[in-house]
Amino acid sequence: MFPAASRLLRPPAAALAGAVLSLACSSPPEDALLDRFFRAVAQEDTTTMLGASMVAFPGGPVTSWEVVERREEVSGPYRLAELRAEESASEQRRDEQFQALYAFQQAYRDEIEAIRERRDRNPDASIGGRLGEIAAEWDAFGTERRAIVSSLSEVQMAIESERRRTRRSLLREAPVDYLTGVVREQELVLRIEEEAGVRDYRFSLLRYDLENQFDAEVPSRWIIAAIEPLDAAGAEPPATP
Repeated sequence: MFPAASRLLRPPAAALAGAVLSLACSSPPEDALLDRFFRAVAQEDTTTMLGASMVAFPGGPVTSWEVVERREEVSGPYRLAELRAEESASEQRRDEQFQALYAFQQAYRDEIEAIRERRDRNPDASIGGRLGEIAAEWDAFGTERRAIVSSLSEVQMAIESERRRTRRSLLREAPVDYLTGVVREQELVLRIEEEAGVRDYRFSLLRYDLENQFDAEVPSRWIIAAIEPLDAAGAEPPATP
């Protein structure tokens, strides 16, 4: 692990330039991101905060911060193309299931109307015989439909989330659906001094190292993807580096 990084947010004005130079020369790049983020929070600089983080800082005014745990960086493939393929497959399942449901409703139109009338009179009514079998099959269609729609909704939300994070990490506009490469993830535990006291937070950082269709690298930066307080019930205390 790296040594803990500690930053005061309001150093004396005469020392500020030297402190910033030292930070740029000797600290990991994610520490520069955190320093920029916390200074923006202190100054209520919304533009800089939005450029550095996908989320707002959930705590109170910050006096200083230090990294007390720096977990090993991990990386994985950029998944947007995979997610879009999942979306296409889910849409196909939805359309096929709708066609099957429509055919079933057309074949048993009178029976389904009778089932609806009984349930309107008494939602808990027991339906037996052949009508009960049709009711069970109709209910199964409804259950399957809800599962397919829910699955499609989840993958569509994942796609939009990945697009937003990618665009925030990239330093210039690019067609994010057609890029390839890797996503780097870094998890840090910060001990932050706030006006209300000292508190630990887990920061999840991302960086998208991607290339376009012409194998040209698209410049990118680290961004903060999530911030989680660690003093909740069941949270483990961070290891001291």
